[in-house]
Amino acid sequence: MPKRAGAPANARAAKAPKVVEVPPQTPVDALLETLAQHAPADIDTLRPALPQALGAKAEERQPFQQMVLDTLKKLIADASGSRAAAVHAAEAAVIEHTALEADAAARLEAAQQEESAMKQREVDATSALAAAEADKRSADGALGAAKTALASAESAAQAKEEAARAAEGVVGDEWIVIKDGALAGKDWRARDKHIKKVVALLGEATAPASLCAAAPATLKERPENRGPFAKATVDHTEQALHNHVAALLAERDAALAAIKLTEAQAVAAAHSAVEEASSRVSVAQDASISAQNAWVDANARVSGLMSEKLAERREEVAAQLEEARAAEKNFQAVLATFEASTAPPAAGADSPVALETTSAATATAQPAAGADSPGAPETTGA
Repeated sequence: MPKRAGAPANARAAKAPKVVEVPPQTPVDALLETLAQHAPADIDTLRPALPQALGAKAEERQPFQQMVLDTLKKLIADASGSRAAAVHAAEAAVIEHTALEADAAARLEAAQQEESAMKQREVDATSALAAAEADKRSADGALGAAKTALASAESAAQAKEEAARAAEGVVGDEWIVIKDGALAGKDWRARDKHIKKVVALLGEATAPASLCAAAPATLKERPENRGPFAKATVDHTEQALHNHVAALLAERDAALAAIKLTEAQAVAAAHSAVEEASSRVSVAQDASISAQNAWVDANARVSGLMSEKLAERREEVAAQLEEARAAEKNFQAVLATFEASTAPPAAGADSPVALETTSAATATAQPAAGADSPGAPETTGA
């Protein structure tokens, strides 16, 4: 008969996982874990010292053991106060939100009225800004026209200035040269050129025709050859030239004075009007921006009051209150269990607190599976 095939090596029965028995949590452990949420550093330090302090009789407690118990009491008081304060704060938040919701309808109506008013303000401010900008454009146009008139007047004054300077040049060096006969005979062409300029200037000065006719011949003579009439002709010519130059300078000064009184003042007034219009535009722009922002803010307030945020906040504060109350209730339950575990035993026991607490503390410090008694001699001795 064929042999029966053996089971594969990897098909061996697997070992059942080892079950680690977790000892039940003692009232002391439960209290310490709850207090650790409030002061974790102190609990880590207090945990190893607490079993011996709880197990010691009151009359046999050492100063350090008493300090351990006092610290525990303070931690309990602090944690209790903290949870009570949390409940109080949550209740206050609920009350505050309830009042807020009660006022929400009235505030929504007021916000809607304000939003409507801000919208109208924004429309009015936009219209005012458009009007101010139109005034600014008009003022800019007037300023441009005033500047053009000023430039024209300044050009005319400049022409008078140039004419006066040209006349001064003729009356200056050129007149002196031909008056004093400083040119030699061979320079008669230059002399005649100067004489033509003088005669032309006499014509501009509206000198008598007889003087204009006599001046060329007189000026061509040498000074020492001029007779009394020729000398008088020279004097009249010189006087006419100087009077003409003075008249040209006076016209120039009058033109400049007129510019200051008329065109320059017109430009200054136009500048002032532009600045005033610019200021109004700036004010209108600020008012428009302010009105727009105010309307946006008012609209946002309306939207905020119409949103679901209040309802969401109501659920949030209610949940926070429920959580705070549950935490306080849980703490009080843990504390009550602990206090019950450390309460004085029935009459006849040697050490009520030590016996009750020693068992709990030992279970915390030495969890042993299968032990008949939770207490340990070394802990009791402590």
